[in-house]
Amino acid sequence: MNVTVHGPADGDPLWFVMGWGNTPDQPAVGWLLDALADAGFRTRAVEIPTNVRRFEREYLDPLAAAVDDGPPADSVLSHSTGGLIAAHAIDAGVLPERAVHLSPWWGLHPSQRILFRVLGHLPTGRELVSVEPDRETLGELAEPSARDPIGLAPSFVREIRRAQSSLPAAGDDEVAFCTLTDGLVGVDAIGERLPADRVRLYDGGHECFASPGRTEVVADAVAALRDGPGVLR
Repeated sequence: MNVTVHGPADGDPLWFVMGWGNTPDQPAVGWLLDALADAGFRTRAVEIPTNVRRFEREYLDPLAAAVDDGPPADSVLSHSTGGLIAAHAIDAGVLPERAVHLSPWWGLHPSQRILFRVLGHLPTGRELVSVEPDRETLGELAEPSARDPIGLAPSFVREIRRAQSSLPAAGDDEVAFCTLTDGLVGVDAIGERLPADRVRLYDGGHECFASPGRTEVVADAVAALRDGPGVLR
């Protein structure tokens, strides 16, 4: 689990648990980190492993160790798989309770359910199914050509399903941003975990920071990081 630091040295500390396959050098992620820096945050961006054999050992424990080594923060940002990790980390007291989740992967997309059920029965940690993101799914401003295909391992699939099935209840300071046409996460799970007044909808792909309206969306996310859920009402 790699952590990189972005933004002014005197900025407000912020943890950002990135999504599956995201890295700071991807153009859309870099744009988001620059926007957070302009907003006055000193962001610690957490790059997560793409395939794990144990959710706690390879996601939660390394994140807790990284947070222990960093400065205290008042809020956390997450994206996709990072939103699943962050939800459990907040419940464990590792991350602050004020959280903004971008397209959190709290439930499977309908297109994933049969594949994950089949893969989850295979007793291996080898990557078996290649996943290659595209601009239509991620967002119009994404650059899929800069990303290598990533393989799905059955062990990862099992751990994601287990973490989703044991998802803790949301705290009062958690909000989510999502698009109803998301092709990678189950938006029904977002609606089940959070009331409507703590969900901000946008038009675009899975990555709001790669979608045409990203400037406005991220401005709203920054406001929620600063002032909490009330700014969305």
